[in-house]
Amino acid sequence: MHLDQMLTELSRNNELPPESKLQETIQLRSQANEDLRQIDMEIQHLVAKREQVQRSLGIFNAILSPARRLLPDILREIFYHCVVQPYPILSATEAPMVLTRVCSLWRSVALSSPRIWTRLHIPIPGDPQFSSRVNNDRGPELRHQMFSKTMELRCQAVKEWLGRSGSLPLSLSISYPFGYEPSVGSNVVEDDEVADPLFRTIRPFASRWRDFNLSMPFHIYQKLETQIPLDNLSMLRHFTGIIHVHSSTQPTLIPLHIIELPSLETLSLNCLQLTIHLGHYQNSWNRLTDIRFMSPITDTDLLGMLRQCPNLITLDVNIQSPWFNSGDREPDLATVLLPHLESLKLHETGSPSQAIPAVNAPSLKLLQYRCPPRYSNFDANEPLAPTLVRPDSLFWLISNSAASLEILSIDPLTFEPEHLWECLRLALHVKELILGDKDLFPLAPLDFEEEILSETCGPSILEIFTVHTTGCESSTPGSNPLQNDILLPNLESLEANGGHTIADQNFRRILESRIDAAHRGFTSPLRRVAVQFSRTKKEDILPEIVARARGVGMEMKLDLVYRPSGRNYGPLSPSFLLPRSSGKTSFRYRA
Repeated sequence: MHLDQMLTELSRNNELPPESKLQETIQLRSQANEDLRQIDMEIQHLVAKREQVQRSLGIFNAILSPARRLLPDILREIFYHCVVQPYPILSATEAPMVLTRVCSLWRSVALSSPRIWTRLHIPIPGDPQFSSRVNNDRGPELRHQMFSKTMELRCQAVKEWLGRSGSLPLSLSISYPFGYEPSVGSNVVEDDEVADPLFRTIRPFASRWRDFNLSMPFHIYQKLETQIPLDNLSMLRHFTGIIHVHSSTQPTLIPLHIIELPSLETLSLNCLQLTIHLGHYQNSWNRLTDIRFMSPITDTDLLGMLRQCPNLITLDVNIQSPWFNSGDREPDLATVLLPHLESLKLHETGSPSQAIPAVNAPSLKLLQYRCPPRYSNFDANEPLAPTLVRPDSLFWLISNSAASLEILSIDPLTFEPEHLWECLRLALHVKELILGDKDLFPLAPLDFEEEILSETCGPSILEIFTVHTTGCESSTPGSNPLQNDILLPNLESLEANGGHTIADQNFRRILESRIDAAHRGFTSPLRRVAVQFSRTKKEDILPEIVARARGVGMEMKLDLVYRPSGRNYGPLSPSFLLPRSSGKTSFRYRA
């Protein structure tokens, strides 16, 4: 709107306008308000029109959607990949059930896709007499009603779910909460009311079970074995059992006959009363290719089991060796040849295992070894620090499979530095090295000042990976004279956990030496480095290292975790004994 000269001048000062201009301004303001109202009405009309067009556009897009042109077979394949969980749950908000709630076409395709209904997790709520969910005078009665109604609906849903799987093999997971242990002579009718209906529901499908995952107390498993004869499980290939046995009410040797099935190929157990007496079970495990025992097993039973498993590919066991002669059966130490074993994870507890030197695994590719610190000269009255025992079991395994071993995971804190050096010298062809465990990383602040700690703890074990190439001519890996002096010349991935104090400049020097050695052909390129530090970050070495690697045509991924900066609460710190908050987290730097 155009203003005359006087109104323009008045807009620039605070003078009182003449009466004539006041009336003119009032009229102009009224006209402006009317114009604004008209514009707002036009805007509202356009917005409404736009929304209408947008709705029409949405309808047109839906009609022209490529999903409408997908053939049912393609939709079935997409639906199959939507079920990402190993064991889907009975939930209308997750696949595959959510796929039946989109449209009639999708529902029809989903219900006629047997593959998406072959896996299922079924939780059993437990014993209603121990639940405090309903806390009033009618609590027990209401709990029984709630549990019974829940299991009635759940059994119906399970029956419909598995019925849609056609004749395909099934993968089931059944869990029952621990802690509900019957006392001697107690009435367990409540358990029958909760668990038995489910077991009766899944019994008709037992002949198609291929994968079976159980987590429950032993007295509940007994009900399952009573309801479902093992003769029906001829298709079972993979069994995982976490069975809790209450020592006061159950026998030492428990009858878990499902592990005796000759059709098993994969067996995973966590049940102390079972694995510690494994030799007492009659079994034929010549088809087993994968074994994992989370609960301990003895030397005798381990060797006895391995002799029945010539086709074993993966072995993960916790070996229990007593510190003293317990009077148990002596193991047969004759050599056990496992020609197909590729992955071996051993955790020794107690004294060194006698069984490991009897294992011959010439094709081993992955070795993970853990043992407790063992001291040869421990004496509380001696001023000298005790010496860690040489891990002979580890040396045997590495030397026996040195030509094929590619991945090695060890804990360097359980043996002396010279033992670590000797061990890595044997692992000539290892490409991936893992030192320590991630869950042992100390997130809390250090107990001492970092400067003092770095001066007193000695050189870092990471220093042994430095490559000294000064004065050496370049050549191809495996044929240069420097090869025998380089530790792990084929190393491509290094992961060091547990918290390290090596200075940034020293760590940078190690990485630079590996980059230069790879560029000159002495080693393989180090492509991944992950280190957990128990100190704060002093210098950002990441950009420089990445740039240097790229400068010679290498890609190096760095994942460095430092302790967060802040007050130090160690005894030498001015913040010592000062109340502090918990919940500190580590800082991660990646490239």
